[in-house]
Amino acid sequence: MPEEIKTKIAVIAEEQGLQDYIALMLIGENYEVKAYPTQEDAFQNLETDLPDLIISDFQSPNINGLNICRILRKNFLFLYTPLIFILSDKDALNKAKLIYAGADDYIYRASIQDDLILKVKLNLYRVSRQHDINPLTRLPGQASLIKELQKRIEAKNLFAVSYLDLYKFKQYNHRYGFAKGDDVIRHTGSLIIDALKEFGSPSDFLSHPRSEDFVLLTLTDSVDAIINKTITDFDKSASSFYDEDDKKRGYLVIKTRSGDIEKIPLLRIHIGITTNEHYAFQTPAQVLQIAGELKNFAEKSFPDKSMHVKERRKNYPFY
Repeated sequence: MPEEIKTKIAVIAEEQGLQDYIALMLIGENYEVKAYPTQEDAFQNLETDLPDLIISDFQSPNINGLNICRILRKNFLFLYTPLIFILSDKDALNKAKLIYAGADDYIYRASIQDDLILKVKLNLYRVSRQHDINPLTRLPGQASLIKELQKRIEAKNLFAVSYLDLYKFKQYNHRYGFAKGDDVIRHTGSLIIDALKEFGSPSDFLSHPRSEDFVLLTLTDSVDAIINKTITDFDKSASSFYDEDDKKRGYLVIKTRSGDIEKIPLLRIHIGITTNEHYAFQTPAQVLQIAGELKNFAEKSFPDKSMHVKERRKNYPFY
């Protein structure tokens, strides 16, 4: 049987007693809990172990709830992560400030025992119903991507769109199973995030609209460095997802429905990149079509290695 995937909850609380009390209640409900004593400690670790929900004390010497809200809501990884805060009193102004800063809910310290689990379950249910999140990577999905693209097109600022795809991924799934395929997808997402941390900017946006596809919106000045690092890191690590026989052989052996034997190359990553440096982006559909076509060209032209193809045409429409 595949290992059970537990819902991850991060707890930010400086007071050890409060931290332990909340953690014990959550663990009792079969949640996976990571606790952080300060907001700085949380910021250093949350991106590497993305939680499904965050519970934080509102105010202590090393915790500022409003600051936590503002910082996390500027990061695409936490756009829709439910944020619940623990309030010591019923000050209406604090509640209003939190909600406007991006919090989803609050619990009074005196009623944690009665309200905590209910609030957690309600917020997890709400986010699963209302928000566009890929359940595998916790990244924004197709609807969020379209909305973000439209906003940037209307702003008319320069930006780059990268369409990333794993070559022959369906055949990998067929050979190794969906659980291993999910590991590859999560790993790929984490590699892109690592590249963004090193070369990206706060305005970058990464989405996982479907299956093995990722779409990245970045500044035109940084897109090459981000994509090159992603490809390099992927190629270095891809072999770890194969058994020794397949690694030595250098390809998979798959039996087709017709009974033929097909040789499938090991996983590659192909990327199409377009920018609005030379012609205007008009609609999200236009942008994704162009980036997708460039990605397809990379796949057809370079099937034996990971590669990106960047738009070189100067005018649109293309003739």
